[in-house]
Amino acid sequence: MAIPGESVLERRAQDERLWQHGLHEDSMLFRRGNLFLLALSLQVVAHATGLSASTQAGVSAHPNVLPTRVIAAFGVALTLSGLYVGHRHFQCDEGVQRRIRLPKYRETHFQPQVPYL
Repeated sequence: MAIPGESVLERRAQDERLWQHGLHEDSMLFRRGNLFLLALSLQVVAHATGLSASTQAGVSAHPNVLPTRVIAAFGVALTLSGLYVGHRHFQCDEGVQRRIRLPKYRETHFQPQVPYL
């Protein structure tokens, strides 16, 4: 024998799971973005330190130029991988956001934002 409100309870449980999954995806997007920004800022500091150490009193010290170029190449590779990972995550998150069917969420998330004057 079926419980009369069972379908409503199941629907609410499914909505709650989707909501929690959407929150998790948003949180992971921001955490991953912060990690890439931290890694890139540390690489910029290392690159700038290497460049400043390679020029002393206007004389170029060529042995230190190669490590700075390697650091710059890793920075470019990290930037490209961060863009790729962010794009893939955005596509996955967009699919989750489309599946969320909570009326209050739809009202606040998909309404056009009024710019502050």
